[in-house]
Amino acid sequence: MRSEKRHLHFFAVFSESISILRNLILPLGVGFFAGLRHLSDQYGYMLAIPLIIVVFGYFKWLRLTYEITDGQFHLQSGVLVRNDRYIRIPRIQSVQVQTNVVLRLFGLVKLKLDTADPANKGDIVLSVLKLEEANRIKQLLGHIDDEQPSAETNIVVNPDSPKKIFRLSVRDFLTAAVTSSSIGIIGVLLAVWSQLDHLVPGNTLGSSFSYLSRLQLSALIPLIVFAVVVLWLISIAVTFIRWGNFRLIVTENQWRIHKGILETSDETYKTDRVQAIRIKEEPLQQLFGLYTVYAECSGSVDSEKGAKGSVLVFPIIRKKELQPFLETIIPRFAGSISCGRMPLRGNFYSMIKLLLFLTVVFAGLSWFFSWGKWLWLTLPIAAVWSFLCFHSSGFRLEENRIVFARRAVAKTSMITLKRHVQTLTRENSRIQQRLGLSSCSVTIRSSHPQSYTADQLESSDAEKLFQWFRA
Repeated sequence: MRSEKRHLHFFAVFSESISILRNLILPLGVGFFAGLRHLSDQYGYMLAIPLIIVVFGYFKWLRLTYEITDGQFHLQSGVLVRNDRYIRIPRIQSVQVQTNVVLRLFGLVKLKLDTADPANKGDIVLSVLKLEEANRIKQLLGHIDDEQPSAETNIVVNPDSPKKIFRLSVRDFLTAAVTSSSIGIIGVLLAVWSQLDHLVPGNTLGSSFSYLSRLQLSALIPLIVFAVVVLWLISIAVTFIRWGNFRLIVTENQWRIHKGILETSDETYKTDRVQAIRIKEEPLQQLFGLYTVYAECSGSVDSEKGAKGSVLVFPIIRKKELQPFLETIIPRFAGSISCGRMPLRGNFYSMIKLLLFLTVVFAGLSWFFSWGKWLWLTLPIAAVWSFLCFHSSGFRLEENRIVFARRAVAKTSMITLKRHVQTLTRENSRIQQRLGLSSCSVTIRSSHPQSYTADQLESSDAEKLFQWFRA
């Protein structure tokens, strides 16, 4: 099998240039635009920067070629330093086809190949391709069937292979958007706030703050509630755009995941890469008996979305449906996730450690700042929260299967098998020894090293875990 050398689509020149500009601007944040006010006499030099970037993008496009030959994917790239990469086709673990609004206008997609190497070291990204070319590459790599039509919204598997298709219903999608949506937009608003004095004229900003300072508390609270609701609605809209048209197609040894409305993604993952299943429950999800299912996979997994290398398997699933779902998609991890609780003395020990730490911090802040005394009111809240978090922690040990559960804000249950555990660590301090407690942590091999800890176990349970791992 051999294919001729090919270039990316020529639009890659402009796409690469835009990406470089974005990477230059984003680290500076809003302050970049504020700083432009001080460069009014040097606009000519500023205009030369995009031109230089476009020229560099052209040479980068010209020097990048790829071909599939003798069972290997061959990629040549580099403007000043020439790089040759050969990757054997069997080592390509997953293929992701992604597109966004701009690429879709021109019928283009981005193709990403992941290997079994650690995160981002084994990635091959072909940033701009025609959809037909992406499907041709997938077919040559064995990640697409001959019967599959070349349409990004049609995902069809070989009818002869066993399969199950899971779709996110409208009701479940709305539930997922309401209960799982993050409010990360607050971070953007904080960045804007930090540069507000540069972006808004001083008199306008001063009059706005003066108006807000004169408002009574009864009028200020509705404004705060309104702002929170608006942020929540924006977050729901973002979730809708990211998870729209979500479909999970399960075949005998791989998953195919399609998601997104404006920016679509079509991904394939081999199930033998899965090292652990992670079940996440946000506080609102736990009230309604809902879960979000992730997979921790070995090799390189795209982590651009902040999932730390995890694969989102299904955004929302009901508690009663979890076991049949796991039995269908990956039977070796199926089973109960209910865990035994930690000893009560371990709960109090963790709570006292937290309260002692906060006491030292609050005492220092109260010494230097007048507002520090108000922080002492949060100590009871911290104590209750520590108790509830520890109350949700536990572990479950079966013949070759282990489940760890813990909570920070969201409750997370990790399911893995003995053969996927890389290391098991047992620790106990002098105080823990006197209390008959120990802490155990397991590390699994994934795209980003993942460790899961069970704090304040009974010493006998920790010894049982240790012997289970050594056997």
